[in-house]
Amino acid sequence: MTGAASPDSTLRDPRVAAFWGEYCRRAGLPAATPFQAWPFGDSPELAHELAELVLRGPKRATAGLVEYNARHPGDAPVADGYSVVTEFDGRPRCVIRTVWLGQRALRDVDAAFAWDEGEGDRSLADWMNGHRRFFSRECAGLGIDFGDHLPVQLERFELLYPFDAALNPVACGPRIVPGYLPGAIGGIAAMHARFYAREHGFGIYFEAKVAGECAEFCARFNPARDGLWLLVDGGRILGSIVIDGNDPAGAHLRWFIVDDEVRGRGLGRQMIDAAMGFCRRAGHRSVCLTTFAGLDAARALYEQRGFRLVAEVDGETWGRTVREQRFDWRP
Repeated sequence: MTGAASPDSTLRDPRVAAFWGEYCRRAGLPAATPFQAWPFGDSPELAHELAELVLRGPKRATAGLVEYNARHPGDAPVADGYSVVTEFDGRPRCVIRTVWLGQRALRDVDAAFAWDEGEGDRSLADWMNGHRRFFSRECAGLGIDFGDHLPVQLERFELLYPFDAALNPVACGPRIVPGYLPGAIGGIAAMHARFYAREHGFGIYFEAKVAGECAEFCARFNPARDGLWLLVDGGRILGSIVIDGNDPAGAHLRWFIVDDEVRGRGLGRQMIDAAMGFCRRAGHRSVCLTTFAGLDAARALYEQRGFRLVAEVDGETWGRTVREQRFDWRP
């Protein structure tokens, strides 16, 4: 239930500005990165309850009336946008980032979305009862008639900050978090070092290369062009994928890996889909990736999403001789 407090007053709250500034400093975002700030719900009690469900529970989705958003564009969710979730009085609680937007009639909202909202008993019936009451109140304020035919904006998001809560999702299972978390650079390097040492005989050269290049990428991260997704659960980083948009000639897909512990659960497919969806929204006209022959499962994922092999040559980019390959994607 997206809130109805004034976004202008919330954004001007010095507490929100300080909270956002501290997050940007710690996460390496440019200070001028756009964001929204708002509470859930339409009362202090509801705003607090739902903020707590984001921080300490399973809430990873919200819904709002399309008509309300049309009249209050500053409240409308933004693809890949950042938001500071506040208490009703403007006190900041957490930073989230939108990962999916959809729209449908209220009556057509499904059980999967109700489950992701994480409210009540998480059933569709409970979701409908609560949202009908909420939207009825909102319609009265807008001066329109309420009905199940009304279109609603559906939003899924992920928690980014505070970092400890983002690294330890409650009752969610593994989550794909779209942004930096502490341990990202070391976690990405460690996953790559362990897997490629065991399966392909790589060593310190490769680990140092991954760590150094990943650190350089994170230090210049720009959310308008770059993407970083981390698969996390129980305080651990279990997967990664990166879109490096620094080259004007085209974006570069890098450091795609899923830990053995969570392979076979479709999480790799979800990660590459998140990355390629971002590329389309960011306007990248081409994406390349470099790999080597023999990584058949990863190659299948790439080719299913439109990547095509464009070059192949023996080389030592990874510290030993392999059959290096380049794949390109164009919309």
